[in-house]
This record gives sequence, structure tokens and C-alpha cells, in this order.
Amino acid sequence: MQRDQIIHNRETLYSDVCWSDPLWQLQNRIKAKDLEHYFDLTESEKKGISGTIRLNVATTPYYLKLSDPFDPNCSIRKMIIPTEEETVLSLEESPDPLDEEKLSPVRGLTHMYPNRVLLFSNHSCSVYCRHCMRGRKVSDNSERIDEATLKTAFDYIRSHSEIEDVVISGGDPLNLTDNRIEWILSELESIEHVKICRLGTRNPVTLPFRITDNLCKIIEDYNSDRLSIFCNTQFNHPKECTKESKSAILRLLKSGVSVGNQAVLLKGVNDSGEVMLALHKKLLEMRVRAYYLYDPELIPGSRGFRTPLNRGIEIIQFMRGKIAGMGIPQFVNDLPGGGGKITMSPNWYRGYISEERKHVFESAVTGRLHYSFEPYDSDYTYPEFKAFSE
Repeated sequence: MQRDQIIHNRETLYSDVCWSDPLWQLQNRIKAKDLEHYFDLTESEKKGISGTIRLNVATTPYYLKLSDPFDPNCSIRKMIIPTEEETVLSLEESPDPLDEEKLSPVRGLTHMYPNRVLLFSNHSCSVYCRHCMRGRKVSDNSERIDEATLKTAFDYIRSHSEIEDVVISGGDPLNLTDNRIEWILSELESIEHVKICRLGTRNPVTLPFRITDNLCKIIEDYNSDRLSIFCNTQFNHPKECTKESKSAILRLLKSGVSVGNQAVLLKGVNDSGEVMLALHKKLLEMRVRAYYLYDPELIPGSRGFRTPLNRGIEIIQFMRGKIAGMGIPQFVNDLPGGGGKITMSPNWYRGYISEERKHVFESAVTGRLHYSFEPYDSDYTYPEFKAFSE
């Protein structure tokens, strides 16, 4: 399609009078067959669209607007459009690398940690991000979660008093109707041993208009002395930090909800210290605290997004000293096989000088060595310090 026509198509889309209506945004999502009208597609993208082994292709007009129609290296575009790499299944990849299905005692629920469960509220999203780690479920109509399934999940939670923390995920739980969200929150609040509820949603990024006053009123009503509600979202790039997203975040904060960010480290999108630092500075301006930076999962067709493990450690090392600690995420790997999350970080500890009781650290700010003393009565042993020249 000609450049002028692509620009015209986009301008026509953006000028719709219903632009800020979240329902209109969902009803007018741009799907695989429509992408050629809004992007100058590469051959790799055309092959990815026709041969993806992952999930469906769709984006809200709002999120489309953040992308560059003519630059195949645009970070937002990479999260919208599959490429040829998404058609290849590597030997190490699995539809369910975290064994969530094996750890599912009832449909729609994963019980990996002793005191926490993951509740799948639905399998619909506003945008089907190409790096989504639940492609086996998301956008699949056969995985639809109905009321009966949710009731069975609630019964399981009620019968297990050790469960005190419920993560509501999907898909995106905020793609549900207000009535359904209110019912889910009311069920959780009625379970005496459930103290924490965490909403996992990308809608502040991909459909900020969904964060309505009515939705926030519902959340505020159930964010009570019985149930503490948190929200974790996923901003991956500074371009996603728009005035619309900030307004959505501020509405959530006014409802009493703490908002954290769980970014995913993605090759060609945000795999540099400079980009990640810029992102988290913008997030702090939006009053969003850093939570996690995920190493990408070993999901089918994901080879184009995966980075060397040490890249994440290097990014955290780069950020330290350049932004407040609340703006630095924990770099985590969600271990394949249901091993749970582990944190990885730079090794600032250089060792111990036992005869002087001195611990040796390398400063992230100065790059010099600094010392701290072990108590006199300590009986711990530590690795002996070796100087740089050794």
C-alpha cells in the first residue's frame, strides 16, 4: 500500500468521535488482515502474520497510534506485529514452560506457591502482545472462563485456608464488564483468609480509557480493611508513557490502589540500559513503582525476543546510582518447570578480609571499593577478597 494511503487510513481512524470510548476501541481493534492498511509491512512481517504459531493478532487503535508505520524497528510495532521468527518452534520452547497447567488443581486456577494462587478471570486482551507468555490460552475461544468455572475456583480458595493472596490475571481481567469485576472482588472479600488481591492488567498501557471512574469506584469499594487491592501493569517502553496512561494511573491511585510495573526484557524493544532507565524515570513521574523486569519465557516462536541472561543483569547494573531505588526493578527469571521466580542482580560484593573483619564492596556510584565491618562475635565465614589485579 502507498505511503500516502497508510497515512490517510491512520488519520481517519484517529479522528473518530468515539476515540475515548473503550468499547469502541475494542470493537474496532485492528486485526491481522487489517495491518497492511496501517503499516508498510516487511516480508518478514507478512510471513509472521500468515504463519504465526502463537496467539491471534489484534491491537486497539489507541495502541496502534503509538507505533511507526514505516519503521520496522519501532519498539511498539514489534509488540504488535509478528515476524517470521514467530513461525519457528525451537527445541527448548514450550506452550507452558512454567507448568501452570500441571499446577492447576481446578480449571482456571494455578497454585504454585503455598499461600498464593493465580486466578484466570478471562482469556481476552485489548492487545495481543507478541511476547505474551500465555499464548496457549489468550485469544483462544475454547479457553473461555465462565461463571461456573470461577465459582469452582472460589470454592477451592475457600477450602484452602493457607491461601491469603490471589492474583487476578488472564487475559486481562479489566476486559471484563464492571459487573463481573465487582462480583469477583466481592467473592474474594467474602473469604476470610484472603487478605491480598492483585490485579494484573496491561490496559493502562494499551487501553487507558478502560480505567473509568465507575471501575475505580468498584475497586475502591472493595479495597477495604478486609481486602487490600494492588495493581500491577506492564509498561515496556517510554513511548507507552502517554498523558492518557498517566490519567488512568492517577485514577487508580485515587481509588487507593498501589500500582507497580512488571516490564519484560525484549530484544530490539527495551534491551538497553538507556531505554530501561528512561522508561522507569517516566514511570516514577507517573507515580508507578518498579516491581519486576522479567527475563522472557521459553514460549513458542519467541526466539526473536529473547536476550542473553546477562543482559538483564547489565541493565540493572547500569541503572543503579542513576535513579532512586524505587525506580529499579528486580530482574527475575520465572523458572521453567514450575520452580517459581528467582531474582538476579550484579555482584557488588567483592569478598571478605578475615584478619581485619572487613567486607569489601564495589560502589555502583563511584566504581571504587568500600568497606564494612563484621561484628566481633560473628561465626559466619565468607569468600576471601581477591584484589582486582589477582
